[in-house]
Amino acid sequence: MGDSAKDGYLQPNGAVKYDRELEDVFQGFIVGITSLKGQFVRPRYQEEPPPMPAISTDWCAFAIKTITPDDGPYFQQNDEDMDSIRHEEIELFLSFYGNNGQSFANIFKDGLAIPQNIAQIRKHKIKFVGCGEIRTAPDFLNQQYVHRYDVVATFRRKTKRTYAVKPFLGYQIKIKH
Repeated sequence: MGDSAKDGYLQPNGAVKYDRELEDVFQGFIVGITSLKGQFVRPRYQEEPPPMPAISTDWCAFAIKTITPDDGPYFQQNDEDMDSIRHEEIELFLSFYGNNGQSFANIFKDGLAIPQNIAQIRKHKIKFVGCGEIRTAPDFLNQQYVHRYDVVATFRRKTKRTYAVKPFLGYQIKIKH
């Protein structure tokens, strides 16, 4: 991996959680607040989706709907490298199913107001911002309606990537007379 002392592209050191790792953070968070079993809190889009639970089973499907970055990163020059710091807004889309889907949607919404619950995601530099309304959105599957309740929760987080950008220490100019 190169640094700014040489020509070429610079790649960041360190990782920011996206994709499955970020889904895992939110899956544990939803399980913790709702007390639904982990197998019944699932990422909405999977390569090999597990079988659909029975209609009466309470469960949740979720997806990271959008990640909106701020206008530009803040750059902080260190002794040997430079940090790129950015803030992102994350919209988490959740659908609660089952005979008690509406209750679990409300348990989740109310659980977001408990500081001890929110503290569990702060270690991932994620902060709760707000929660939208709970919408009834039944699905028609196998010639019958399935109870479904949708809600969108909004979070913000700080990301940091480190690049091998050397500090500019100075220069010399020779003036000829």
